[in-house]
Amino acid sequence: MKARHIVCTLILSVVLSGCGAPSGQTWLGYVEGEYVLLAAPGSGWLIEVNVENGQKVIEGDLLFVLESAQEQAAKDAAAARLAEANARLENLTKGRRAEELSVFDPQIGAAEANLRYASAEYARQQQLAKTDASARRNLEAARAAQRTAAAKLEELRLSRNVALLPARDDEIAAATALAEAGRAQLAEADWRLDQRRIKARVSGTVEDTMRRAGEFVPAGGAVVSLLPPQNVKLRFFVPETRLAELGLGKSVSAACDSCPAELTAKISFISSQAEFTPPVIYSRENRRKLVYLIEAKPSVPGTYLRPGLPVDIRIAP
Repeated sequence: MKARHIVCTLILSVVLSGCGAPSGQTWLGYVEGEYVLLAAPGSGWLIEVNVENGQKVIEGDLLFVLESAQEQAAKDAAAARLAEANARLENLTKGRRAEELSVFDPQIGAAEANLRYASAEYARQQQLAKTDASARRNLEAARAAQRTAAAKLEELRLSRNVALLPARDDEIAAATALAEAGRAQLAEADWRLDQRRIKARVSGTVEDTMRRAGEFVPAGGAVVSLLPPQNVKLRFFVPETRLAELGLGKSVSAACDSCPAELTAKISFISSQAEFTPPVIYSRENRRKLVYLIEAKPSVPGTYLRPGLPVDIRIAP
């Protein structure tokens, strides 16, 4: 970094010495890069670094891995809780099992037999009551026994039908909410586990690997520095007397030893604050030394544009 500042300082000295040159003169500038620093949201031991300095990566490539035993355990626990919630919900949406329902069958059979006997006894007592006055009291008892047997049979049948029904709507709604919460917890645990394996979000060149396997990385601590081609820009200074010729979106021509022919760039930034070349004492005589910083995006990004590289800039015809 210190060497880069020295290069930029030398270039800036040359630029400033050429400010206020006549129309058509080339302005000297340099390449600047905006680096993407890759870090994990959580802290942990660094167990793998899968890239090297200067390596080209594409979006989705694995860059580095942090220890993830705790996150894996949390995901397994969340998966188990979700399985439990789903099982409870499924159980509530069903009736009782066949084994539980089979308990009602002999009871219903016995009640049906008791009803048949009570009905037959009632019919017999009806016949006797026609000829024997004393039998009328037995008729009333037989009628009551028949009704009791019929009611018992109906009770057992209704109990069996209720056993076939699922749980109440409120219970099912509560179990459904618990299952949804379990799915959300599992998704969160899966995300936390995935954040232990950091992948490239953009394509570019690995500029620096700042940590090595075996080091402890704090939360947000950068491990890899990446330079995407689209993050490269050209910086140059233009005298105040030529500023009116330039504007955002205007094309400029750029040339360097390794640049392709006819390389152009579009101005993306013009500083709103002026700077003075030395001496900094303002006067009419040194007004021509008033300069503005301008940045331009190359039309054809590429690895040939390395930060610190000097470039020649002129207004595109």
